[in-house]
Amino acid sequence: MRVLGSIVVSTVLLSSCVGQPDADSRGDAESLTGNGDEESSQASSPESGEPIATSQYSASAEGSGLRFDIRALERYSDAMLVLSMAITNEGDEPATVRLSLAELGGQLSTPDGVSLIDMQNNQRYMPLKLTDEETCHCSSWRGDENLGPGGSIDIWVAFPSPPEDIESMSVTTPVTPDFLDIPVTEAEAPDSAIADAPVAEPRVLDIRAYQDDIEGGTARTDSGDETTILLSSDVLFELNESDLTPEADDVLRQVAEEIDNASASTVEIDGYTDNTGNDRINKPLSEDRAASVEERLRELVTREGLGYEVAGHGSADPVGDNRTDEGREKNRRVTITFAK
Repeated sequence: MRVLGSIVVSTVLLSSCVGQPDADSRGDAESLTGNGDEESSQASSPESGEPIATSQYSASAEGSGLRFDIRALERYSDAMLVLSMAITNEGDEPATVRLSLAELGGQLSTPDGVSLIDMQNNQRYMPLKLTDEETCHCSSWRGDENLGPGGSIDIWVAFPSPPEDIESMSVTTPVTPDFLDIPVTEAEAPDSAIADAPVAEPRVLDIRAYQDDIEGGTARTDSGDETTILLSSDVLFELNESDLTPEADDVLRQVAEEIDNASASTVEIDGYTDNTGNDRINKPLSEDRAASVEERLRELVTREGLGYEVAGHGSADPVGDNRTDEGREKNRRVTITFAK
């Protein structure tokens, strides 16, 4: 089975204390925080402690000796989570830190390219923005990008808060391996200027994971709240037929069991063909095949109250290259979609 999707790479987790640079090398606290003229931009960084996770090496072109520390991931409120980080120059040469944590095309000298991953619900949390919907609700170190040897910058960035049952999240940055299983803790004394700042609508994105079982003739995509199962028509039906084969029953029993355990109230069943022939034949065939799958699932699913939406699309919406045998095989399919 081949699994494609969000890939999380292990990082170095430290239990020992990471040495802190001298205070003189850290720069003025006010100049290391803030972003624009909003009130929240003048908030200081959340209180720093010993790092709970560290990446000693990075792909950053700005300095080969940069160290990235995670200090805390704290709930400031039911709606806001704040990540505290630090960048330290452990090299012997000055580093210019402007792009390391910035989103491509985003704001320089900010951590607006950092995101959080909820592995339990397959969702990516993006940094909150202020009400102008452009400015990151995070610290900025504009004017202090030149980080001398031993120098360090404290950083904070606010995110939407995940559900209460989420006890840890992974932290992604543009230049380090992902930091796995960072604990979510309650802030003892949240900075009111950060917590109370007016922000735009949160951005929480579904992560779609794709699994392809070539031998079994099935594939699936999973997002945060929805599953789509793709069944090969070559497994379900004989050539140009819409009656289910004996082999189809084992596959559909597994699908029915998953539907029984899901929260779905509606199951969508869609039939597709390759582009061989024409849609005067292909569309009715795809409709009949989808109807056959619906009929069998109604017999196999034990949960009551489910509705079914069935459609045939002929050769529309190909997922493979119709110029190849392998691509046409992928396009001959029935998909079953339902809420988790």
